[in-house]
Amino acid sequence: MSRILNKTIGRILVPACLMLLTQASLILAAEDITGQWEMTMEFGGRDSYAMLTISKNADGTLAGKWGSRDNLSDVKFQDGKLTFVRTIQFGDQEFSMDYAGTLKDGKITGAMSSDQGEFDVNGVRFKPKSPALGTWDIRFNIGDRDITGQLAVSEKPDGTLEGKWMSDRGNTVISNVKFKDGKLTFSRKSTFGDNTYESDFDGTIAGNDITGVFKSQQGEMPAKGTRVGAALVGKWDLTSVSEFGTMPGMMRINGDMTGRYEFFGGEIPMKDLKLYGNQVTFALEMGWGDETFTLNFKGTLDGKNLKGQMTSDRGTSEITGKKAEEASAVIGTWEFTRETQQETRTSMLKIMPDMTGTYTFRDNPVDIKDLKVNGNNVSFKIEMSFNDRQFTMEFKGKIEDKTLKGEFITQRGAREAIGKKID
Repeated sequence: MSRILNKTIGRILVPACLMLLTQASLILAAEDITGQWEMTMEFGGRDSYAMLTISKNADGTLAGKWGSRDNLSDVKFQDGKLTFVRTIQFGDQEFSMDYAGTLKDGKITGAMSSDQGEFDVNGVRFKPKSPALGTWDIRFNIGDRDITGQLAVSEKPDGTLEGKWMSDRGNTVISNVKFKDGKLTFSRKSTFGDNTYESDFDGTIAGNDITGVFKSQQGEMPAKGTRVGAALVGKWDLTSVSEFGTMPGMMRINGDMTGRYEFFGGEIPMKDLKLYGNQVTFALEMGWGDETFTLNFKGTLDGKNLKGQMTSDRGTSEITGKKAEEASAVIGTWEFTRETQQETRTSMLKIMPDMTGTYTFRDNPVDIKDLKVNGNNVSFKIEMSFNDRQFTMEFKGKIEDKTLKGEFITQRGAREAIGKKID
């Protein structure tokens, strides 16, 4: 009897244990280190930031980049532990720092160390700001009157959006601001003397342009808008020339006219960023402990080129910049078709302006992860379920005009995929 009971228990426990082990491996697999991470560090008593990018080579080994230029070496990730070596060059001098951190619950906790000491460096997944943020010049018509105003969209601490309408006419309150899948909606209540008018806006944001309609009891009013400071928004590759030599740099300007300036791989928040006509100004506050100094930039914008000077009480640097290519070519809907012996299978890839997206196969939409766009090269991952089993599928390809050519890669191998842009 006991022998039969032991066999019965074994038949139950062994599959159960295997299931638990499988679930545990899936949980560990979900802690993927590849992608972009926003790293925060306290250096000299001040917070500094940096972009850490981890990617996977064709042979399965890892590669990394700190900031826009510093390639990392000896990048390893095992059992939730991330390590790498960062080498910094300054003129003819070169020195290295070692990083060791732990990935848990989507956060990296660790420290950078060298012969000079050690300091904490922690990170979270990089999340692009909502494309709706910023100030928009809005134009529409009421009868034969041209109406203009500015809509300022900002983000609350809880992540929800709020809006403010600025105009010389009347008093307007904006509420229920929402942005999803490239669509911006909000409610508008305007008061002129004793009269109050209410309307709802429904529009689409494409880059730095917005197109939509105000709907009210009086009818529909088509509206268009452009982002204030649009010419400056984006990533800029910079070159700085001073008495200390020539150094590369980078700055990234967000749609809400906030930005960061990269300095030796670290990113410093820009202050008082303004664009008047083609004149650009901003300030950087730097220092160590209680000792601080300010760098002031004044320059001229000419299309995709920027030229100016960075000045402080420590000297002047000549700055030139060129706007980097945007990743907007991938935004839209792509249709993939594949011929099988039984049928033609169709799947849809949809990329939003905020660089999130979904992959739909057999009417089942799945969020894509780790979307990367480098020039014309595109890659992303999909975690899917089939017959109670989960697996990861990775896409690697290149944009060629209105075609996205590449491969879907799984543990079983790779298959060719060609997508046509339909929207």
